[in-house]
Amino acid sequence: MTRNTNLDQGHDYNQDRDRNDTPANDNGRTVAATPAGGAMTSLAALATALSNVDTTAGGSGKPLLQFKSRENGGTFMFGQKRTIPEEGSVWAVNPATFRWGHVYFDDSNKAIERLVPISQSRPDIATLPNTGFPWQEQWAVDMKCTNGIDAGVEVTFKISTVGGDQAVKGLIEKIRDRINRNQHGGKVVPIRRLGRDSYRHPQHGPVGIPVFEVLDWMSLEGPAPAPKPESPPPAEQPRRRRVA
Repeated sequence: MTRNTNLDQGHDYNQDRDRNDTPANDNGRTVAATPAGGAMTSLAALATALSNVDTTAGGSGKPLLQFKSRENGGTFMFGQKRTIPEEGSVWAVNPATFRWGHVYFDDSNKAIERLVPISQSRPDIATLPNTGFPWQEQWAVDMKCTNGIDAGVEVTFKISTVGGDQAVKGLIEKIRDRINRNQHGGKVVPIRRLGRDSYRHPQHGPVGIPVFEVLDWMSLEGPAPAPKPESPPPAEQPRRRRVA
């Protein structure tokens, strides 16, 4: 089956844009000279530099799954090639990977994020730096396709629209209610189909929203192994006739 790709020029997280921009080594040359103050000065400078790194920003390393709300009434796509998932594909959602926070898009349309696990308090938007670009609420969760030509593909789904916010919150509520009822038998991973709906915006016309249709549930360990086929009973040996 031929994959569809989409070259939409909307918001692009460009999570791999800076990857592999530099070689893995420097052809044997010294990468950084030791400062005149010696090793201790060097370590102090390194500690200062590391303390300024914002480790809450960035992605999970998985291809990004996005939902383009104004593309053909709403379209899912993942990876740098903007591959459109196979129609009817089914995806498992890892409930241990929900994150929340905020994101803004700079002049080059690159996303700058502040995301933390939902086990932590959402970052206070009042404490985020004023960059001249508006911060938006954002959600993220990891998913894995379980069928079709995309089977085995792992992605991180990120969304910062009102419709996407509601879809993710609804999914969290389903998982939470299932756990609270204590009737899940260990199966708390939703298996969902990627769907879409739309509403009419007064200025932009039809705007798509993602819909997560939960079809089934499985355990955090993954699907149960398929039962081994039973071995057929041994064929009955023909009886030999006694010779008189």
